[in-house]
Amino acid sequence: MAKKEKIITFGEIMLRLSTPDHQTINQTHSYLANYGGGEANVAVALSHMGHKTYFMSKLPPNQLGDGAIAHLMEHGVNTDYIVRGSTILGIYFLETGFGGRPSKVIYNRKHSAITRIDLSEFDFDEVFCDATWFHVSGISLALNERVAKFAVEAAKYCHEHGVKVSFDFNYRAKLWTIEEARPWYKKMMPYVDVVFASFYDCNTILEIPLDDGLEDKSMHEKRLNVFPKMIEKYGLSYVFGTDRVVYSSTDNSLAGYYYSKDTFELTNPIRFMIYDRIGGGDAFASGVIHGLLKDYNDPHYAVLYGLNTSVLKHTIYGDACVLSCEDIEQFMASNGTAEVQR
Repeated sequence: MAKKEKIITFGEIMLRLSTPDHQTINQTHSYLANYGGGEANVAVALSHMGHKTYFMSKLPPNQLGDGAIAHLMEHGVNTDYIVRGSTILGIYFLETGFGGRPSKVIYNRKHSAITRIDLSEFDFDEVFCDATWFHVSGISLALNERVAKFAVEAAKYCHEHGVKVSFDFNYRAKLWTIEEARPWYKKMMPYVDVVFASFYDCNTILEIPLDDGLEDKSMHEKRLNVFPKMIEKYGLSYVFGTDRVVYSSTDNSLAGYYYSKDTFELTNPIRFMIYDRIGGGDAFASGVIHGLLKDYNDPHYAVLYGLNTSVLKHTIYGDACVLSCEDIEQFMASNGTAEVQR
């Protein structure tokens, strides 16, 4: 059997239209165009880290779809598993915040091409042949029942064929309610090895109960109570996530954490200035996946790599982290000091 090396991500890539110079949507007369989407961002970032990545999706057979594919190919992502059909590419509008004014996102993605995706359009035996990792997020589950079923079936196939599955909860209240999301998250979880989630995801969406008397305890103590229950219930290897402190729209700090059956870690926070916050969570997931592919039994390295990748993404325009392993490792070695690399 050939050595496994492929990383597959599945989801929607959209056209991003963002306001320039921190303008509001109702005052701007132009937009900056880019492409992005949670799982696509992960594929792009991992490609820049030297991995062989494939993006699986459906795009319209027009110039907008061509542009999205060109964006992926520009960053080294294989697009062989993108089928063409329908006429609509999802779009999201980004109003970039400043100071105390937060950023805002408006979606225009209903009836986009991916919502017409069908299992019959893909041969999973071919797609996942020689694959080592599959990544998907809750955003895909939220698009419609057809996409949700596709994502769950893909994860199930990987689980049954020895391909690691990572799932980023990525719950978006603008896309659906907790009550709508809950059954699909519960269908996905039995096939997942690594999950990116918060205490609230676990407690609210999956309904993993918090023991009595812990309501006023620290977030770490709450996670320490509910995460082991989730890990045991679904047979997970790891739960990863971040804690963010927002001082302003352009000044945040971030810490990473992981929990396993027997161990846990919360990193020291890194404080940083923000140029573009979109995609910070996708960058964290990318860094963690890279770390685990290097050594699946070293979550300490994975969480640190994910944290530093995420911090660096906040300094880059666009949805995805496009830095090399050398860039990230130099940043880690410098403890976040922005000295010129000569």
